[in-house]
Amino acid sequence: MLFTYPIAATTNNWVSSTIIEILRTALAALQSGVQPPDFHNAVPQIYKVEFQRGRKFSDLYSAFIDACRPLDPNQQELVLTALFDQNRFPEIFDASTRCPGIALILPAVHQAAQNLFAYAFEKLSDLRTPGSTETVRARYHQLVHAHIESGCCPFCGLEIIEAPDPDLVDPDLDHYLAASKYPFAGANLRNLTAMGTTCNRSYKGAQDILLDDVNQRVDCMDPYGEEHVSLSLEGTALLPGGGSGPSWVINFDPDMKSRNWRRIFKMEKRLRLNLLERQYQTWLSHCISYAAAHNIDLSEREGALEAVRKFKNTCKYETFPTVARLKTSFFELIEAALANAESADKVHNFLVEAA
Repeated sequence: MLFTYPIAATTNNWVSSTIIEILRTALAALQSGVQPPDFHNAVPQIYKVEFQRGRKFSDLYSAFIDACRPLDPNQQELVLTALFDQNRFPEIFDASTRCPGIALILPAVHQAAQNLFAYAFEKLSDLRTPGSTETVRARYHQLVHAHIESGCCPFCGLEIIEAPDPDLVDPDLDHYLAASKYPFAGANLRNLTAMGTTCNRSYKGAQDILLDDVNQRVDCMDPYGEEHVSLSLEGTALLPGGGSGPSWVINFDPDMKSRNWRRIFKMEKRLRLNLLERQYQTWLSHCISYAAAHNIDLSEREGALEAVRKFKNTCKYETFPTVARLKTSFFELIEAALANAESADKVHNFLVEAA
């Protein structure tokens, strides 16, 4: 990910944590051979009024209990393990941390959990943290939008996420760990990420962020962590010959940990086809216009070098973070080529001809 979400946005996570604790208590009761508590009786007093606004909670909880009731102790333990492990954030992003699903071995329980937490996710747009006038989801979006760079989707850095306003459509709230496989994390704010519509609906969907393309566990980026992916074009051949444009090389750092994100969101291809190949000539045109506006003579190599150096420093002010980083890197390559005796004349002639 190009940047991350603020952990403060997950503070009001009481909807998820309350339900998880109630389910743990209920499963422990079943294991002890006693009747699990009624849902609303098990809700802490501070949240009772809000949970009562969710009319389906009690029935969905009862359906989950009914699905678990006939299980033997070992199977009930599997459910408890899944309930715990699917909410082990941030450890879950380490490939060595288990994160079992139960869809294949206990499909009825899995479906009941999916129904319960899907409803809880839906109610994030309705329930309010006690003492707040905002819904949990509205407050989440306010905190996220105030933090993320340029109000852009952190997964691509190319798409604006709608601002939190009642007259605007809420941005997509993606289940980073797919709710279809990890339903117990379905309403956990730590597992929810505001995401651009294209990234969410065209690329991420229900793909499993924890598995690679051969279904092996891999380390993956924590959307609420501190590690960001940096981009560069080092290794790109600016003038490979044959009349073609640059031969693009896109570098991601860290490399290994970002691979699954890049695969799922098709980052290399999207950046190469939608941005670099489509925009680099426009970037060159802007640099040439900048030189003309500042009376810098491109006909001399030193003038071209001056123009590129100065224009490069303006690239970081691009609205879209991904454009800013790749555009800056592109002109760093041109600057280095102009400063290199072996490549200077070729690149300088290219700029003069473009002008």
